[in-house]
Amino acid sequence: MNMQQKIAPTVRAATAQDIPFLAKMDVEASLPPFGTSFWDELLEGTGTDTLTFLEAMFREAASNWGDVSDFIILESDGVPVATCAVFKPEPTPASEGPLNLEKVDQLAWALSWSDDTKNTFRAAYEKAWSGDTGFLKPQADLIIETVAVAPNHRGKGLGTALMHAAFACGRELGADSIGIMVIHGNDGAQALYEKHFEPFATFHGAYFDHEFPGLTKYRASLT
Repeated sequence: MNMQQKIAPTVRAATAQDIPFLAKMDVEASLPPFGTSFWDELLEGTGTDTLTFLEAMFREAASNWGDVSDFIILESDGVPVATCAVFKPEPTPASEGPLNLEKVDQLAWALSWSDDTKNTFRAAYEKAWSGDTGFLKPQADLIIETVAVAPNHRGKGLGTALMHAAFACGRELGADSIGIMVIHGNDGAQALYEKHFEPFATFHGAYFDHEFPGLTKYRASLT
């Protein structure tokens, strides 16, 4: 039987030098179960590709779901191979979803967007995140987001290592609980999370008028 050998990664905090890697992993995290990143559609007509946009988002600290300093990096032989963000959610975020729209002017400047391009993107983003967003209410003191393993390093136990590192980070921060969510159809991630968390709430497809497959939120105690 040909089995991939599991590795013992090192854990460190992300820095600004990791931004290209974080952008790539953000794309990887957003692919399942649809096969494409939701950013691709939002960026249509802007002339900006998703990786370029995400690098700017991290440089301008425009993410609602974890700044660069909130990311854990797993390394193998000095090479980043996996990551996730562990962050304290804002009780009243500047905007719903992953992007802080208060930073859109900074993003537009960084990306050399015209006012028309900026407004087109903003309208597309606000449309995508309109409606009932009650499912985004935090279920724990800390939230894990953007969980991703580099494609050529999967099957080596890095998902489990990320969860252990995230829990250790949460305890170091003095949190009592930590949460995560998964879109239905992302079976690999769901199987991983169910080993470490308890189901907290499920939002079925009907909640989203069957325009989205639904999601489950999980929670675990850190005490």
